[in-house]
Amino acid sequence: MSLWFLILLFHCVRGWGIARDSLREEDNMIKFIFPGTKWCGSGSVAEDENDLGSHPETDSCCRDHDMCPDVIEAGGSKHGLSNHAPYTRLHCDCDDQFKKCLRNSTDDMKVSQVVGTLYFDLLRTKCYKLEHQVTGCSNYNTIAMRCEEYTMDPSTPKSWQWFDVPVFHI
Repeated sequence: MSLWFLILLFHCVRGWGIARDSLREEDNMIKFIFPGTKWCGSGSVAEDENDLGSHPETDSCCRDHDMCPDVIEAGGSKHGLSNHAPYTRLHCDCDDQFKKCLRNSTDDMKVSQVVGTLYFDLLRTKCYKLEHQVTGCSNYNTIAMRCEEYTMDPSTPKSWQWFDVPVFHI
């Protein structure tokens, strides 16, 4: 799914906020923020780290995800990997924590479910981690169009590699 489709989707979903953050020059672009949150979407409209929307648990999941300490910005490179996607990609540990946090949210379940579905199921991004060389995919989900379980060669040294993010829905 392309970023442009998500932008179109955000325009069509009732209540999505469109904001322009002028605090930082690199943020001087249109952002799509999920209703009732300040951190869930493309960037943040929060005044500070403690500023959360009306769905605070879901919003704190998004805030923590946004603050992942190991990211590769769009067009950037790190750990020998290049991110050619038009959005930031994160270490798989951060995406795993984000998924768990959203699933455990006691906010209106529809909010965390929609945020999780948009990020994990529709965006279908990739994450990265240090792992033995991938030799194949032992469990490919044809509906979600991603590998859910990889086969690896434990005799190889670990290297940084891209992995499909997990499916959000149980």
